[in-house]
Amino acid sequence: MAAKPLIGSLQLKLENGTTSTGRIRLKTLSFDIKPDAQDMDVYQVGQAIASLQSKPLYTIIRSNNFELLY
Repeated sequence: MAAKPLIGSLQLKLENGTTSTGRIRLKTLSFDIKPDAQDMDVYQVGQAIASLQSKPLYTIIRSNNFELLY
């Protein structure tokens, strides 16, 4: 079995106020990335994009999708 890399994604979760119960409300920005991009490069791009936002950064998430071939 082989795993063929498909598109990856970078998600930035930004703090967007609080709920009525006091929990943090999050806003998500999503971007397509190359699946072979280096983790540090993806992190640095996420930090750079987050610095352009007015809301504080909560977390950076990277995910990759693969097609499984038999």
